[in-house]
This record gives sequence, C-alpha cells and structure tokens, in this order.
Amino acid sequence: MTDSVAIIGMGASGLMAGSILGLEAFCIEKNGTEGRKLLSTGQGKCNFTHDFDADGMTGCYYEASRFVRPAMYAFPPKSIISYFGKLGVSSVVMENGKVFPKSMRAADVRNALASRCGKIFYNHEVTGLEKKDGIFLIRSGGDTFKARHVIVSTGGVSAPSTGSDGGMLDILSSLGHTITPLHPTLCPIRFEEPFQNAEGISLEMRIRAGRKEMKARAVITKNGISGPLAEDFAHFIDPGMEVRISLMDADAGTIKGLKQKEKLKNALPLPDRLVSSILGSLAEKRVADLTRQELATISNSLSNRITRAWPEMDGAMSNRGGVDRSEMDPATMESRIVENLFITGEAVDVDAMCGGFSLSWAFASAFLAAKEIKERKEKRGNF
Repeated sequence: MTDSVAIIGMGASGLMAGSILGLEAFCIEKNGTEGRKLLSTGQGKCNFTHDFDADGMTGCYYEASRFVRPAMYAFPPKSIISYFGKLGVSSVVMENGKVFPKSMRAADVRNALASRCGKIFYNHEVTGLEKKDGIFLIRSGGDTFKARHVIVSTGGVSAPSTGSDGGMLDILSSLGHTITPLHPTLCPIRFEEPFQNAEGISLEMRIRAGRKEMKARAVITKNGISGPLAEDFAHFIDPGMEVRISLMDADAGTIKGLKQKEKLKNALPLPDRLVSSILGSLAEKRVADLTRQELATISNSLSNRITRAWPEMDGAMSNRGGVDRSEMDPATMESRIVENLFITGEAVDVDAMCGGFSLSWAFASAFLAAKEIKERKEKRGNF
C-alpha cells in the first residue's frame, strides 16, 4: 500500500476526497462511523453550498478570501451541485441562496460520498505521523499504515463530540507546521452582562468590536445572543473582547420625539419586555416625564451597550485558526513544509460566514487535493 493515498478523517472534506479517489485511497476514521458532524449541519438538513458564482463565494471567507480563490474557481457551487447530482442527490435552492439536498436529509449527502470511498478503517485514532524515504508512516494504536500521499481532513476544534477535537493539529505542529490560535465560530456569543429576562426575543441589532461592525438579526439567549449575527460576527471576537451593542439609533432627540403620553416601553420600536429588561423602572415612565439625564441614560443603554464577549464552543459549527495559510499551496492544498502532505477543510485556518460556505470550502479544498494527487499518480503510470 506504499503507493496508496491515506485520508485521515472522514468528515465532509475527507469524504469528498475519498469519493474522488475511490479505491486508490484508504481512509482512517477515529469514530465508528463517518460524517458525524456532517449529519448535524443545517439542523440535519445539510446546507451543503450556496447559490453564488466563484467570485461571490470568495467574499464569504473573511481574511482568507484570496487564499480560497483557487478552490472556489476549481470547484464552485454549480460543480458541487452537479457532482452530487451524479451521485443521485438532487438539490433545491432556497430563496436565501442556501442549497440543500432535495430530501432535506444530511444522511443522503454523507451516504452518497461514502459509497464511493475505498476501504475505511473505523475506530482508528491517528497518534503519530512521520515520513521516511518518501513514505508516510501513520500510527494508530498498534497499527502502522503506509502511504505515499496523505490527506489530513480532521477538522479543527468546533465539535469535539463528533471527532473534531484538534488532536491532529498537534501532530501537524510536530511536523513543523504553525498552528494559529483556534476559537469557535458560527456559534452563539456569550456576554459578560447578558440581557436579563429577554430570552427568546428576535430582533435586528448592531454589534461592534474594535473596527469591525455588523448589523443583522439576532436571538437573545440566557447568556448572550445566537442567530445569524452571532454566527457571522463570532469570527471577529477574541475571547473576553469588549463589544458595543446597538439595538437602535436612539439619541435624546429621537426619544423625546416619541409619543409623549406613552410609557417608554410602549413608545419605543422594541419589544416591551426587552425595554424593561434594559431600562428597569425607566421603561414605565411616560416619554413626556423623562429628564435630560434620563434621556442620556436611555440613549446610551440602547445605542451603546458595552460588555465583554466570548464565542461559545457549545453549538459551534466551525472554528477560526488551524494550519497557517502561508504554509499551504492554495492551488493544490499541499503543505509547503512536507511534500505530498495535503491538508483540507477546517484543519486549515479558513472559516466562513453562515450559509453553506464552510461545507463548500471542505468540498472544494478536498477536490483540489484529490485532483493533484490523481495527476501525480497518472504521471507515474499508477492510474
């Protein structure tokens, strides 16, 4: 098996690589089944890509936009949709651009990919990886696997219970790779001072951290916020960072211009339970009776609420951080540190906005790696 390809990790990216390489690759999976995290995506419905062209896709990966460009052009959403169609998985495009399997079953996506993979060694956690005389030695328990090419698709730290616990990143570090700090993204945000007694309220709000600012819909939770705003903005928040929250543009003049005889909680264009949560007894006062100092307090509370924030691991679907992008060839996903070692998906420091972009990256980066390996093997006459 020394001229084989070893794929370590059978999540979305590993499954895609395995489906392309077929019997020329063997797969190593630490769990008793493949694609456990994939099954939970899109609340089990699997939003596996987005109805954008390649240019539109690249703008959804924060600082990694330039790095992901080759992958997005090589395997754009239309190609991903077509690929699954050939595997028997029809797609449906929602009004918001999210693409799902027509069955709305993540299991259909996983099973279609797994059916094309070669031998999968389940319940094998990789504990060591080294290279001798051009051949990789992959250790797992008492077993040692050999391969000329290795694809690492083990993810980051966003879902430890599914196998994405970051363990393989330590091994990649031992091979000379730089691992940039990891923290969860596509996740709820916890506030040091959450909104009390306002759990479940959904509204549009603005959040700022440093020079970054975003406005979108959020759902207030017991500890902070969830929903689209939290998921997309978590990327910018380092744990414990100070953030500023604006529920509305509420300067003193705006507030004073509300219906004078109404109680403030009824006059403001916000849920009265939320207003009471933030302003306490002030929410019960008539607008006409508010003093200048109270107007200033209200304005600051609604437009410039300051607290510290943490992205929450519980519920995270992705993570920022991983193998430093500068150590990767974006055209092939080959390591610049170790020849014939390919790293795909969330194991690389690439994360994306909500909307099927993370899975698109997992699939597209796997496509690049598998394509490059097939071309190299063909040149040696092994395909």
